[in-house]
Amino acid sequence: MERMPHLGLVGRIWQLADNVTPYDASYVALAEILSATLLTSDAKLARAPGPQCHIEVIG
Repeated sequence: MERMPHLGLVGRIWQLADNVTPYDASYVALAEILSATLLTSDAKLARAPGPQCHIEVIG
């Protein structure tokens, strides 16, 4: 696990804020920057418009 600074994510978090919570948007923005799959148990997040990363629903 590695800590990532959030300052580089703030602009993207604001872009996503109309469709997902700021909390979720921070994870989406980070997954986008890292070209990573975001794992979540939140099917609503996976269906939300806006995220540009792969979101996989688990559980």
